[in-house]
Amino acid sequence: MSTWLWIALPLLFIVGLFVSALKDTKRVEKSVKRNRDKMQLKDWDQQERKDKAKEENWGVPPAPRDSYHPDENEDKKDK
Repeated sequence: MSTWLWIALPLLFIVGLFVSALKDTKRVEKSVKRNRDKMQLKDWDQQERKDKAKEENWGVPPAPRDSYHPDENEDKKDK
């Protein structure tokens, strides 16, 4: 009898988790269907195109490494 309890109780707990998860998903689906007109949905294709355009436009290229001299900048500030 004790062995059956050790097997059955955890299984019942796991089954209960799955059943409650299914109930929650159905509840969420119902609320989404009801409130769909209030949501601000994005067109993901357009969003991806905008993101790609931003990635391609790097802006101003960085200055070459030789052009930065920290000692010169300090001298100008002191004067």
